[in-house]
Amino acid sequence: MCGGAKYLEIQQEVDLKPYNSFGVSAIAAEFADVTDAAQLPELFAYAGHNHLPVLILGGGSNLLLVNDYPGLVIRIALTGMEFDEGSGKVQVKAGENWHAFVSECMNKGFHGLENLALIPGTVGAAPVQNIGAYGVELEQFLESVQVYDSGQDEFRVLSRDDCDFAYRDSLFKHEAGQGLIITEVTLQLSRQWQPNTSYQALQDALDTAEPTPQQLFDTVCAIRSSKLPDPARLGNAGSFFKNPVISNDKYKKLLEEFPDLPSYPVAEEGLLKVPAAWLLDALGWKGRQRGAAAVHEQHALVLVNTGSASGEDLYLLAQEMSTSVLTRFGIALQPEVRIL
Repeated sequence: MCGGAKYLEIQQEVDLKPYNSFGVSAIAAEFADVTDAAQLPELFAYAGHNHLPVLILGGGSNLLLVNDYPGLVIRIALTGMEFDEGSGKVQVKAGENWHAFVSECMNKGFHGLENLALIPGTVGAAPVQNIGAYGVELEQFLESVQVYDSGQDEFRVLSRDDCDFAYRDSLFKHEAGQGLIITEVTLQLSRQWQPNTSYQALQDALDTAEPTPQQLFDTVCAIRSSKLPDPARLGNAGSFFKNPVISNDKYKKLLEEFPDLPSYPVAEEGLLKVPAAWLLDALGWKGRQRGAAAVHEQHALVLVNTGSASGEDLYLLAQEMSTSVLTRFGIALQPEVRIL
């Protein structure tokens, strides 16, 4: 298939096991790699002509495939970075590996993202999830995203405000953003080093109150590595559930029975965030298994594929976990991972 873009190859019956961090097998009826954004209109025209649903795939690190996919899977493999030393702005293509990008920014003296080191996935997936860790969220640095609007068949630029960011949420996770495919991200970073050590666990792990960029980066990587298994060795998608947000009144009632239940403030008045990991820990979920699907022994929020788990195995295990939390605490856990 040719056109104005680079030559485009569409494959049939492709196993997506290498393309998702859970390492589960699921067959895509058709599959294409996008290495030039101009290929996207061609692919959507092809899908429309053949009445195929479309799934956009980045690094597959926040995705659970429960069934085979009956349509066209488009993997975003766009690469490239541009650094403006004067302004501190960085333009980066959506297919770049997130962690490698954070490392490159730090090494070039573009700061702010160090707390987000070692988060799996691609740059294009980062705004979708509004990734965050250790006191930092992506939206603090995002200036704009370039998207292909498949519904309008046009490329356009969205500002940070256009993206409707919230905790682990954005426009792209809702119906209004379903047809928008991120092709490039522009970030406003700082050329002046100012470490963010507001997160208590990060303060505790650092040897100094004034860490260098490399020290902060290395410490974040060490903390994440100690808690989260490497997907290359043990299939997982990091934290499976969001930390639930509940009312102050509900929290006070829970404290009567669970006086050790921690909480964290959120921007919205009258609400608090409680750690999903604490709730699951209290119910003894660490290390429990359902066939080859299991809960990690060190972190109750992390579901793992011990070798031959299917997407359905992991999905059913997640359902059992969320049901137990609802029954015991009256709190509904929401998945952080996208389930197909």
